[in-house]
Amino acid sequence: MRTRISLFTASAAFALMAGTAHAQTQQQPPAGTAAAVEGFGDEIVVTAQRRSESVQDVPISISAFSGKQLQELKVTQPADVAAISPGVFVNATRGDQNPTFSIRGLSLNDTFSNNNPTVGIYFDDVNLPYTPMMSFQMFDIERVEVLKGPQGTLYGRNTTGGAINFISRKPTHEPEGYATLSYGRFDRLELEGAAGGGVTDTLAVRFSARTVQQSGGWQTNGLTGKSIGDVNNIALRGQALWTPMPELTVNLQGTYVYNESDQQLREHVGYYAKGGSGYCAAALAGKLDPTTCADILGYSDPTPERRTVENSATYGYENKSRSEGVALNVSYDFGGVTLTSITGYNHFNRVSGDDSDGSALIELDTRFTDDIKSFTQELRLTSDNDSPLSWVAGAYYSWDRIAGNALQALDDHFFHTRVDTGFVQKTDAYAVFGQANYKLNDALTLTAGLRFTRDDKRFTYDSFDLNPYGNSTLPVPVAGIVDGVEQDNLSGKIGVDYKVTPDVMLYASASRGFKSGGFKAAIAFNPEELRPFKGETVYSYEVGAKTSLLDGALTFNLAGYYNDWRDFQAMVTEIRSGINVIVLSNAGDARVYGLEAETTYRPTDRLTLRGALNWQSSKITDFNNAPGAADFTGNRLSNAPAFSASAMARWETPIQGNNWGVAILSDASYRSKTFYSLANRNLSAQDGYWLVNGRLAVHDKDDRWEAAIYGRNIFNKLYVSSAYDNWGGIFPSQNFLGDPATYGVSFTVRF
Repeated sequence: MRTRISLFTASAAFALMAGTAHAQTQQQPPAGTAAAVEGFGDEIVVTAQRRSESVQDVPISISAFSGKQLQELKVTQPADVAAISPGVFVNATRGDQNPTFSIRGLSLNDTFSNNNPTVGIYFDDVNLPYTPMMSFQMFDIERVEVLKGPQGTLYGRNTTGGAINFISRKPTHEPEGYATLSYGRFDRLELEGAAGGGVTDTLAVRFSARTVQQSGGWQTNGLTGKSIGDVNNIALRGQALWTPMPELTVNLQGTYVYNESDQQLREHVGYYAKGGSGYCAAALAGKLDPTTCADILGYSDPTPERRTVENSATYGYENKSRSEGVALNVSYDFGGVTLTSITGYNHFNRVSGDDSDGSALIELDTRFTDDIKSFTQELRLTSDNDSPLSWVAGAYYSWDRIAGNALQALDDHFFHTRVDTGFVQKTDAYAVFGQANYKLNDALTLTAGLRFTRDDKRFTYDSFDLNPYGNSTLPVPVAGIVDGVEQDNLSGKIGVDYKVTPDVMLYASASRGFKSGGFKAAIAFNPEELRPFKGETVYSYEVGAKTSLLDGALTFNLAGYYNDWRDFQAMVTEIRSGINVIVLSNAGDARVYGLEAETTYRPTDRLTLRGALNWQSSKITDFNNAPGAADFTGNRLSNAPAFSASAMARWETPIQGNNWGVAILSDASYRSKTFYSLANRNLSAQDGYWLVNGRLAVHDKDDRWEAAIYGRNIFNKLYVSSAYDNWGGIFPSQNFLGDPATYGVSFTVRF
């Protein structure tokens, strides 16, 4: 029934869009707006430096993808970007509910929702401050820009790893739109579309929507025999573009997303010897073996196939979330200088059930609740390019509040109780920033930028042993914590780029990035565990070359980088007030260096070849664990595969006298061995693997309609997409698995 209701709602929305698109007047998009790119291998215009430029003219490492590329590659959520962008990795924490992004080895080492990510995620220039907000559906997208390294001198919220910008298609006065229907394996139905056009000479609108419906999936609960994977997701977006005069542009956007879907179940990973003492041999060898390995209670999962798991599901396994957002972008050209104001507000609410131990026993079953409110305001002045000096200056303010709760059942554990842990964290962030470029001559340009940041966080925390059975053995959890932390930071950038020829650019830069500290939100039994940790800093150095050769048919970009990461944040054991405690703190220092290359070659208009790779060496140079605790100095960073690569080939050929066309697309991605914890334990790692995808499409000569078949992970590779390492503890480790082979058909009409 819910599938029919959702489809009816979406169909009605699409019908309304189509009706809006007729009988409108044609007008060009406003000046300064980066044009949408429809050619698969064409040059992409980006706004990474707050002005419209070719991606080949931007002297930083940036990967950019047009909306058409994203559609054909079936990139439908932010985590998918990692497969096509070198140096980007996503840890699918809690089955992609809290995705953790890593760029060039730098990532967040905490799975709770209250800590800010190392990589900034922006949707239409509005920052999304917490990981639960980053699993949104991507639809009606103009382009995605992936920026490597600190970006604080140009962007509102400061981070250490980089930034990823998702830019939606904006309204135009020319009536146009599209609708796509897709049906695939596991009874997955996807319907999306958009339509818009001019309402008056100065007002244009655009409405877009997407719904995903799925009944069952690739995972089975071995206790009940039920197929896990139901999806009910509806996303709506409306935009209005008002240009009352040539100098003024006003874009108002509103979004609504509703999700009621199954959450992936955890795979149980035991490491103690069955019927004996100590660790089992298989776990010590880094092998998953439930026949010889169990958890501390003696449980192991008896199911013979890894995509079938036992799940006690005390609080269910459904993820229910709703989000609403509004953004206002106002730009006024004063002649020589453009003033831009970006105002955003987002509200995200989610309740999800999770068997956090991945077993048939009620060892640690959890109901998570997150409620996030976020307001951002950015003011930015941007000069034109009519003089040797060009510059950007801005001021930023954000306020956010996150309230989280974890209701945990330990009925079958030796604690035999239930615990309620909750927190409220409020953050005020202020910043002023600027960057200037000065052309010494037609070839040589110098760059300098500076940023001042102040973050003020307030934190309240309570945890209570509910003791419903009257015989709890749990140590008394901490309650009544009220604390705060205020941090100031000065960061910046210097750089130089040199145009050897109009088609060859060399560049070098040095920058300092900062991410603020915060608080541990997991259950604590000593107040010392909840003391705030301070911010982390990265000193980032990069040299590179960007080339366009063979009359633009070949682009080849190469970069070398070195990241000196100081006071990085992770879980460690520290001595506080004479007591050993496990805390989220500043774990120590690390370094990452590597090489990155990206190339696109179009030998003919029909053939596009693209390849990208990243090689990096990561190492923890100093680890701040307490005496007697594990020392991870010398280990690799988590979420930092040494080698990652992607490749794509697309062949377009006309048939039937140029009336029809066929497009064949194949793409593949590779990740070398990846550790999911700083301990570098093989039991919580994934060996290197390839994922291969394909697509075959037929379309008319004007590209007004297209019919396609597609396959994802067509060789059905089984791999771990996220792992929790609880080695030596009172709870088992767990894995999350990546999607198996999927395939389907789609049909698109454009008008």
